[in-house]
Formats: sequence, structure tokens, C-alpha cells
Amino acid sequence: MDIVPTRREGVQVTTTRRHRFIQHRKAAGFTQEGLAAHLYIDRTTVARWERGETDPHPAVRARLAEALDLPIDQLDALLADEPTDLALDSTESGGTVAFGDPDGGDLVDRRAFAINTALAGLGIATPLRDWITSPQVPQHLGMEHMRQVSETIMAFERADAVVGGDSLCDIALAMYRRLARWEREASYNHQVSEALQDCLGDLESQVGWLALDAERHQESRHYLNEAVIRARLRDDPRLEVQALQQLSMLVRDTNPREALRYAEAAQRIAAPWATPRLKTLLHLRSSLAHAKGKDASSFGRELVNAKIQFDRGLHDDDPDYIGFVTIHEVNATEGLSHLALDRPDRAAASFIGRLERPDPVFKRNEYLGKLNMATALYQQGDHAGSGVIALNVLPAVASLKSRRTRKRLASLRADLGRTAPHVPAARDFIEAYDAAKVA
Repeated sequence: MDIVPTRREGVQVTTTRRHRFIQHRKAAGFTQEGLAAHLYIDRTTVARWERGETDPHPAVRARLAEALDLPIDQLDALLADEPTDLALDSTESGGTVAFGDPDGGDLVDRRAFAINTALAGLGIATPLRDWITSPQVPQHLGMEHMRQVSETIMAFERADAVVGGDSLCDIALAMYRRLARWEREASYNHQVSEALQDCLGDLESQVGWLALDAERHQESRHYLNEAVIRARLRDDPRLEVQALQQLSMLVRDTNPREALRYAEAAQRIAAPWATPRLKTLLHLRSSLAHAKGKDASSFGRELVNAKIQFDRGLHDDDPDYIGFVTIHEVNATEGLSHLALDRPDRAAASFIGRLERPDPVFKRNEYLGKLNMATALYQQGDHAGSGVIALNVLPAVASLKSRRTRKRLASLRADLGRTAPHVPAARDFIEAYDAAKVA
């Protein structure tokens, strides 16, 4: 760092030049003037940020983070000139690492390379990988661009079901930000414009879900709200319903009433056109929200409605994103609801059905089901049985890229830790958990 003396109101003040912030600004393709114009501020404001004299106003930070293609927490670390965890292999998110002079000349954009590698691991072919990672915007967009973007979003969905959202969230964010630049700067016809809006909405919903699974709740809410806004502006009820049911899941543990409002709004919007399987999902969202709010009667009513709709089977018009709504999901929601209503015996009976026929496609959900069963056994007082299941699933969860699932495991570790001195199976799990250093 360079220590730069400056003067404010006649008093000499020492500031720290933010080299890493400058490097990221250059790597994103902005001059000071260009970044200022993008943010609708004066160039001298950017210059003062870079000299460490002032910090961006909170109202500007979100737009600044988007312009620099960074999550808010990494932007804050840049402004503080703290080290950031930006390393990325084929399954992790990444950032730009600069070599050469401290003002950012001779940059090697390892972020582009890392994201390109991660996309290759998802089976995403070139030229789309190059388009996503390139700082250059295609001069003209065609339907082939949109087709490949749609295929990439579907690849995110498939990968998420297996590995979880942690390793995918920042990659999807990078793709969304590139697509937003295409929207602003490229030329395209009306047909492509409509397809581009569809892709942006799908990505907002996808990022919202991946951030939820990665326990990045503020980002999840932001992008799901953006999807709702886009849906209303475009009169797209299907996108709005998708985002609303995800918002219901996001807040169900912290604000059951809000979760219920989202679920009920989704039901109202979808009522004229929803397929039975989509109605199943929306009734499940409502039933769990009622249970979290300790309304057993309303929970039971919504669960019955969900099962009635589920029995009506699949439909050609089922949205792609509800593929996980199988009998396993019905059993899991019923079990979680009984846990919320302090009925561990009935919860365990529901989870048994979830465990007997695991779905090989949705591995994360399978592990969550086992953790739920272990939780139900613990609440029943069967601490040994709980410890055995927890120990059995520990290696799979420890390697899973899903903070939501690992958080569930950590909660179980806290519970079993209270009985470990007296229960060998619980003690075995605690020792293995601590040795595995599960984050």
C-alpha cells in the first residue's frame, strides 16, 4: 500500500491508496470516467474512493459491486484493502488476481480462467464459456446466444441437485452480470429481446435459489425480488410464482407469517393455470409455513390439498424447476412440519418414507432427509440412533457444497454434543465431525 498524505480543512490526513480496488476497476474494463458515468456520479468521487479519502455511499455500493462483478462482501474487503478469498478451482467461485505493477498494468485475469474452467466442468461448451468470461460484449445478439444461455441455466439446475449451491452461486452471478451487460450494450431484434428477458428472469430466480442454499440470504432476497419485479413488468405470472415460492422457503424459519403471505400469493396467481404438480409444491410451501407458525389445523388442511394434487400426477405443462416435487418432497415437508409442531414421533414416520426410496438425482435432498431423520430421533430421545445416522451421513455432507446442509449438520452436532459424554454413538459422531473440520 502507498500512504498518501492529503489535507482536509487545513489538517493533514494520511490515507491509504486502494490498489486492489483500482485493479478490479481496470479488470472490469472501466476508466475512472467510465465507472463514474456508469454509476451517475462525478469522476472525482471515484478518484477519492481510490485514494482512500472517502467510501462509497451505501446507496451506491450495490451498483458498484455489480459493475465490478463482485459480491458485496468482497467489495467491502477491497475497500478495506483486506485479503479476499477469491481462489477458484473447477467447483469454487473466484476473483481477479493481479501481477505486475501496483496500479494494475500487466493483469492476469485468473477469475475469467477459473470461471471458464468451472463452466467446462458443468459441460458448458464454447463459445458460450468465452462469451461469459470475456470483458467484451458481443456486437450483435442472436437466438443462438439465447439458446446456449438457456442450456447453461439448465446445467446449473442439474449440478445444483448433486453438489449444492455454494460452488455455483458466484458462477451464476458472473453469468447474470455478463448477460445484464449484453442487455445494455449489445444490439438485438425484438425476438431476441424477449428471449433475453426470459433468460435474465430465469437467472435471477436461479441465483436467488443458489444463494439460499449457500446461506447468502441477503443476496437471495435481492435477486428473487428482482425476478418478481421483472415478472410484473413483463406480465409473466410463471416467473413470479417461481420467485414467490422460493421467497416463502427463504424466510420460513425466521418469519413464518411472511412465508405464508408469499405462498398464498403464489397460489392466487397460479390458480387459473397451474398444473397439479405445481399446485402440490405451493400447498407444501403453505403447509410448512402454517406449521412454523404453530397452526396445526391449517397445516393439516394444506397438506391434504397437496397430497390430492400430487395424486393427479404429472402434466406436459409442468415447469422444469419442479422436477424435485416427488413423493420424497411430500414426505420431507410433512416431516419438517411435524418437527415444527413438536411432534418428533410423527416426523420420524414421515422421514422413513423419505429414506426408503432415495432419488439418485437429488443427492443433496437425500442427505438432508437423513439429517432430518437424525433430528427427529434426537428429539424423540433416541440419541444413539441419531448419532449413528449422523455419523453415517457425515462424509457425504462434509464434501457437499451446500452451506444450508452443512448448517443442518452443525445444528445436530450442537444437540448431540450435550449427550456425547453419556452416549457412545453420539460421542463417535462428535469426534468424527470435529476431526473432519466441517465448515
